[in-house]
Amino acid sequence: MTDWVKPTKAQEAAARAMVEAIVPALRTEKGTHAETAIAAAARMGGTFLFRSFHLPTAGIEPGAPVFSDLANDQGPALMQTFAFGAVGEGLDPTTMNRDMQVPDQNRPLLTVNQTQSKLEPALRAIAAKHRLTDVQAAHACALAAAKLVKMTVQVLPPHMGLTVAAYGFVEGSKTMPIALPAAAPGKKPWYRFW
Repeated sequence: MTDWVKPTKAQEAAARAMVEAIVPALRTEKGTHAETAIAAAARMGGTFLFRSFHLPTAGIEPGAPVFSDLANDQGPALMQTFAFGAVGEGLDPTTMNRDMQVPDQNRPLLTVNQTQSKLEPALRAIAAKHRLTDVQAAHACALAAAKLVKMTVQVLPPHMGLTVAAYGFVEGSKTMPIALPAAAPGKKPWYRFW
């Protein structure tokens, strides 16, 4: 199992920016659905982690399950960062459903791949701005998920928000993501300085 490392100030700053990106990106005429926002942060944490593995994924369709020892090894550290963030927000992470069962009425409104499509470019830009690796960005997303659980306690019991997030980490780290957009040949991303 991967050793846990306490989040850095850059990761904490990125987490705040990620929350500020997620909430409006998912807003509808009814507002931002709590479970969808929480799951989005967690799924993107899992997605960043998945991409850090550099697994051979040729021929695997986006949305297909991909099980790996790397996800099993590094996932607990991501959950530990989430628990650390939850405690920092005044929440008790031990209240989540241990079986990670999410009732139908608390399921997110988007799939994992729809979440990636809506949020990954913005969250990648935030991670780049704070000079985070994919693994560091995954942990920043875990902190963002904890912040979103706290923000939604008026409409979603904390134990359910914690459970939605925990399930989202598993979904993101074990689901084939959509392809990242290819960079234009010879063109450096706006955030690259070298």
